[in-house]
Amino acid sequence: MELFLTTLQQVAVLLLFIFIGYFFRKKDIINESGKKVLAKLLTCLFAPCYSVISLSTIVNVNEISKYGVLMLAGIAFALFAVLIAIPIAKAFSKDKLHQNILKYAFAIGNIGYFGYPVVNAIFGAEMRALMMLFCLPMTISIYTYGYYVLTTGVATDGENTTRTLKQKLSFLWSPPMLGVYVGVALGLLSSGLNFTIPSVLTDALTIAGNCQSAPAMLLTGAVLAGVPFKNLFTSVKSYLIGVIRLIGLPVLTGLIFALIHLFGVAGETFVLIFKLSIIVSAMPVGMNVVVFPESAGQDSTEGAKSCFISYVLALGAMPLIFFLMDTIAPLFL
Repeated sequence: MELFLTTLQQVAVLLLFIFIGYFFRKKDIINESGKKVLAKLLTCLFAPCYSVISLSTIVNVNEISKYGVLMLAGIAFALFAVLIAIPIAKAFSKDKLHQNILKYAFAIGNIGYFGYPVVNAIFGAEMRALMMLFCLPMTISIYTYGYYVLTTGVATDGENTTRTLKQKLSFLWSPPMLGVYVGVALGLLSSGLNFTIPSVLTDALTIAGNCQSAPAMLLTGAVLAGVPFKNLFTSVKSYLIGVIRLIGLPVLTGLIFALIHLFGVAGETFVLIFKLSIIVSAMPVGMNVVVFPESAGQDSTEGAKSCFISYVLALGAMPLIFFLMDTIAPLFL
């Protein structure tokens, strides 16, 4: 019951802000210009600040050496997630823009806005810290691969537009990616050379970084305002995406771990990696399927619909997956 209530509370907060954004857009409190402002603030200010403050804490010389196996597992998981999402996305839709959104949606769940608070509430602060270390490679992939795939131009004929090499590599100096560089550098400097970040800067980055969730959800609601309300719940494709994201991927992940276990791999570290992999794979669709396309001036309606439905489905799916995870985990010791 506690698991269900905690999940319900976290999802309810997200959905509340989405509905507020929907209402504000309908009443023109958030207009088209306002949507662009929200998207730009998220991409150019809040996301980079979040990257700096979180990565400067996570990327620690001592932590990397202590939890090297965990971080290597995180790299393997992030690569697997990206690779498995590509064929699923291509099989799911022929539209190039929608494919790009699905490549992200199936590869990367909402670990930042949603995952960390949920894990902290259910499993405790230590598990949250371990999850952040495990998700470091995925966090970096959000602002590299994720930003690239969600802002890739699509022409009116549905094909990806031709871009120069400089344009293709532009994500490397995008604001979110610059935040990654600064965060990693500060983390290594502070842990390796005892460099101390001034408290006024830390406080400013923390305040800005913590501003991500509400604007992202308001923007999602504002995008959904272009869809008739009843149609928000009638998209069969969005439900299928949610089921694959919340149930299909965790089940596939669990089967892979069961197969690995058959070859004699077991122990506490294996169980920890199993749990983190299941938790991360069970996250609902990430808000960036709305934020990044909107910041690039692209239509994010399909992403917003999938995002919304996945949070509705998460009410029942996540407690179920977490229960199965806790039941199966002792078998891998």
